[in-house]
Amino acid sequence: MKIEKDTVASIDYTLKDDDGEIVDTSEGRSPLLYLHGHDNIVPGLERALEGKVVGDVVDVVVAPADGYGEYDESRTFEIPKTELPENIKPEKGLELSMQAPNGASMPVVVTKVKLNTIVLDANHPLAGKNLHFHVEVKEIRKAKKEERAHGHPHT
Repeated sequence: MKIEKDTVASIDYTLKDDDGEIVDTSEGRSPLLYLHGHDNIVPGLERALEGKVVGDVVDVVVAPADGYGEYDESRTFEIPKTELPENIKPEKGLELSMQAPNGASMPVVVTKVKLNTIVLDANHPLAGKNLHFHVEVKEIRKAKKEERAHGHPHT
């Protein structure tokens, strides 16, 4: 069986940055399950896995446009420290969750702490970066009806 739309693939992977540093890996954990053709993984990796079979090994470099997007300076903003809950002490690198204008939860990272304000970045941490994937296809199966309807695999 080949990886194609509406198949569930199980993959072992290692993701590195341009410097060869490991950013994420499934090593020591269960393989990643994803529903192909349903935007469960970044588009560039999904395209590279199309048509692969169990046992195939794929090495691919995914450009930012096909990964987590280009870095968008407009997604950084400054807020008064008074908008933070009293129990939060802002420091560079602190990850927070804010409510976006549409009501959804939006992860942000503190990038700078000033006297009365903090600068937040709502870009994905891997935005603007090349993604170096090493992937091995472990299993492939047809997706169940419920999985196709929900847009993700069920374990």
